[in-house]
Amino acid sequence: MRDATISEQSQATRPGLRERKKRLLQEAIEQAALTLFRQRGYEQTAIQDIAEAVMISPRTFFRYFPSKEEVLLGPTRAVMQAGLAYLRALPVAQAREARAALQGALLHIADLYQQQRRSFLLRYQIARQVPSVAAFYLYALLEAETAFCDLLQERGGETLDRAQLRLLVATHIATLRVTLEQWLDGGAQADLQTLLKSHLKMLE
Repeated sequence: MRDATISEQSQATRPGLRERKKRLLQEAIEQAALTLFRQRGYEQTAIQDIAEAVMISPRTFFRYFPSKEEVLLGPTRAVMQAGLAYLRALPVAQAREARAALQGALLHIADLYQQQRRSFLLRYQIARQVPSVAAFYLYALLEAETAFCDLLQERGGETLDRAQLRLLVATHIATLRVTLEQWLDGGAQADLQTLLKSHLKMLE
């Protein structure tokens, strides 16, 4: 009876067949797009080309990605959201220590980049050659900056000055960006967390 209960719980926590199929198709679209971007160039690759490579319609493509930019830089948004989730999960007492909490979140983001270094390196190599994509990347970081600032103020209450908080977050996000670029320019060979820690010390 107990084994049956464990089995039922396991099945309940696993994604359903439909969700697994959706995830596999999303990954297939992403891989096809990255391959075409690398082979033909980002601007020379149309959404129709990506759809044909996966044998789907452009309409189906748009069910998974709103644009080509999102295929390329969506993971950047995802890791930033993971950093926000890290911050959101901190106990209130820790979250009130804004600098330490923010640095912890950025180091968590660095760890996620390290785990997916090949994927991010490929995306970076493609994106840095296209000005429009670079602008999209900077906008994603600006969005994250605002979100971190709002969340830190929410968790810290009235004890945090908004102007000081904005400056704190802006300098830390800029440090993360410069560190990521240095890491990726070096082929993502270094330990990213160690590199980021050394750069964050410069802000003290």
